[in-house]
Amino acid sequence: MSCSSVFQKGSTNMVEISIENLTKHYGTLVALDDVSLKIASGEVFGLLGPNGAGKSTLLKTLVGILRPTTGTIRIGAIDIVADPEKAKKMIGYLPENPSLYTGLTTLEFLQFVGKIRGVPDDLLDREISELLKSFGLEEKRNSLVGTLSKGMKQKVALIATSLHNPQLLVLDEPLTALDPKTRVSVKDWIGGQTARGVTTILSTHDLDVAQTHAGRIAIIDHGKIVAVGDIESLRHMANTTSDARLEDVFLRLTEEKGEDPARR
Repeated sequence: MSCSSVFQKGSTNMVEISIENLTKHYGTLVALDDVSLKIASGEVFGLLGPNGAGKSTLLKTLVGILRPTTGTIRIGAIDIVADPEKAKKMIGYLPENPSLYTGLTTLEFLQFVGKIRGVPDDLLDREISELLKSFGLEEKRNSLVGTLSKGMKQKVALIATSLHNPQLLVLDEPLTALDPKTRVSVKDWIGGQTARGVTTILSTHDLDVAQTHAGRIAIIDHGKIVAVGDIESLRHMANTTSDARLEDVFLRLTEEKGEDPARR
């Protein structure tokens, strides 16, 4: 699948992500505990963790939905707490359960999102048409979003996430509810974004996806980052064999034998 588009042709301005001493408290509950991460420009960075470990809180804080209790988040030179409006223009965020306007057609919804995101009018319709074609949704452009299958809605959400040519993609379970053919298409799309220099943070319970597509992976547990590295480094930290599966490494590092890594 070719997912290059009119507005997204060529390379983008690459940005590094810097998270320093980040904490998030809900009363006495510590959801994030002194989290620090550096994510390189153009990197696909995986995020794994058990249910309730802090993955979603970290992502929502990173994109400016939640305000940190302490700590800093910088996207390039922009501090998301000090200048959230400017930072958010650089971000494309796909939540685990995206909310779509089901009473609009696919085209109407994407036009609405594109205008909010500031995509130039003379490019927006061409951008939408190219992405609908790339995701196999051309015939659904005039269908109400509420009538689409769950997998189709996920593809519409992905298109909406990338319409404004973001420099950072934050994807929370992007392969949820997709059939095998569409999963391949979305993986190719992620690869295309990476080739353009887009920095991507990929939170997933699919360990094979994380191992295949993420150059480095952070494992979070009880609000703390317990390990960061490529698969070889994580195997070393977990004191496993050189051919150990990521699932075994994950379980060893979180000390949760028998626990489902998908629990959230």
